[in-house]
Amino acid sequence: MFEEFLVFGAVQSAVYALLAMGYSLVYGVGRILNLAHGAYYLLATYIFYWILPFFVGEFGFILGMILTLIIVSIIGMASYLLIIKPLQDHEISVLIGTFALAFFCEQLVSFLFDPRSKVIGSIWNINIEFLGVSILLHRIILIIAALLAVGSITLFINKSKLGKSIRAVSQDREAASLMGINVDRILMYTVTISAFLAGLAAVFYAPIDRVAPYMGWVVLIDSIAIVILGGMDSLSGSLVGAFILGYVRMFTNFFISETISTILPVVVIIIILVIRPRGLFGKKEIK
Repeated sequence: MFEEFLVFGAVQSAVYALLAMGYSLVYGVGRILNLAHGAYYLLATYIFYWILPFFVGEFGFILGMILTLIIVSIIGMASYLLIIKPLQDHEISVLIGTFALAFFCEQLVSFLFDPRSKVIGSIWNINIEFLGVSILLHRIILIIAALLAVGSITLFINKSKLGKSIRAVSQDREAASLMGINVDRILMYTVTISAFLAGLAAVFYAPIDRVAPYMGWVVLIDSIAIVILGGMDSLSGSLVGAFILGYVRMFTNFFISETISTILPVVVIIIILVIRPRGLFGKKEIK
């Protein structure tokens, strides 16, 4: 039982890391609370579900993943240009606009598809012994993919020219603009990366989970809980928060109650906001 807890906790934490990193990146750079973050995940699952029958075999499965990621990244870029950018000077307007987008996406997939839960199914459905636990190969690939993605994004932000521009905008938008950095373009890139990471979590996790119209809200609440726990302006804090919440939720699921595990992210949001609003690693605001 304990070995299963370790393995499945790692899977949950890996998915959370992808979701939280994208959400934290957008907030850290643009101070944008994007309530459509879960919608990116939702759309990616249904796009993947829809296009997969057109492809055959392992190569087709991977090609379907790639096409889904391209499409959801474009959707993320479009959501910034059409909704977030025109409203970004008014935080409440951004919240309302992105909430409306998320609600529209939920209704759209409910209209286009049977609203009942569906299963995509994985081609990597063989079991492998690991730590004495029989674990699906797909889960191992998910963990490896998440580690590679998080490592690549971290390296990109810290070492590349564009990544340094993203960091500059996150530290001081006005100063970055005076240095010749196109702030609007940087914000567009961060929202696109955020959508890509949500899509990456979707194409790897949906085949071993379920596809349903309400999943976008679940993902959004989980993402907000992790980012609040780690610190809204801390990328590394969000990764630590993903690890903590992933294992705490899996511990609750294994040893206490699955129902309590479901509501745990909401409980985390309330407790952290009351006792430490800036999160575990967030910076204290200077007034």
